[in-house]
Amino acid sequence: MINITDKSKCCGCTACASVCAHNAITMIPDALGFLYPRVDESKCVDCGLCDKVCAFNDEYDKSLNLPTPDVYGARHKDMGEVMKSRSGAAFVAISDYVLEHGGIVYGVGYKEHFRVAHKRATTKIERDEFRGSKYVQSDLTGIFKQVKEDLKNGLTVLFSGTGCQCAGLNAYIGQKLRDNLILVDIVCHGVPGPYMWRDYIAYLEKKYGDTIVQVNFRDKEKFGWKAHRETFVLKNGGGIIA
Repeated sequence: MINITDKSKCCGCTACASVCAHNAITMIPDALGFLYPRVDESKCVDCGLCDKVCAFNDEYDKSLNLPTPDVYGARHKDMGEVMKSRSGAAFVAISDYVLEHGGIVYGVGYKEHFRVAHKRATTKIERDEFRGSKYVQSDLTGIFKQVKEDLKNGLTVLFSGTGCQCAGLNAYIGQKLRDNLILVDIVCHGVPGPYMWRDYIAYLEKKYGDTIVQVNFRDKEKFGWKAHRETFVLKNGGGIIA
C-alpha cells in the first residue's frame, strides 16, 4: 500500500491511482494544490501494484535507460513556430509528425480559467494549445488510463510532460505497450503549486478590474530569449507584464 510520508518522494503523476483496479487511491490536493495519493483502506487488497509502479521506487524499471545519454540540438525550421514556443519548437515538429500519421498527442493546456492540466489532441488545432511550457504542476487525472486505452487500440501516442510524469506513465504502461509510446520530457527545475497560480490570476484580475483571457508564460516576442517574463491579455483590452 502506497503511503507518502515524505512529499519529496512523490510528484503527483497519478500512476499509483491509475493502476489500482479497486479504485482505492484518490489524488488529494495539499495546501498549495499539489496532488498526493490517499488510500481508502476499506477498498485496498494490498496487492502492491501501487508501490511497484511508483517511479520513486528503488526497483523502478530502468530497462529503457541508455548507459549514457545521446545528446542532440534541434530547432524548428519555421521561425514563426519558434517564436510561439518557449524554446526551439521541437515538440511542435515531433507532434506534427505523429498527428500526420494518425497518432494522438497528449500535452498541457488549460481547463476552466487557466487551470493547468494535461489534455488529448487528435488535430494540430487542438495540439496548438499545448505549445509553450506552463510553469505550474499539471493535473493528470484520468490521463494515464486514456493513454493506455489509445495504445491498446493500436494508436501511436506522443506524451509530453516533466521527467517524473513521463517516468510515471512509462511505468504504468508496461513493456508490452511501449512500442507505440513516444515520451517527450522537458527540462524541469521544479513547478509552483497550482493554488499559487490560481491565486495569482485572481490577484491580477482584482488589481486591474478585468478578466484575463490570454497568458504567455515566457514572452519571447517582447523580451527575447533570456528574460523569463510573463504577459497577460485582458478581456477589455490592454495587457499586463509581470
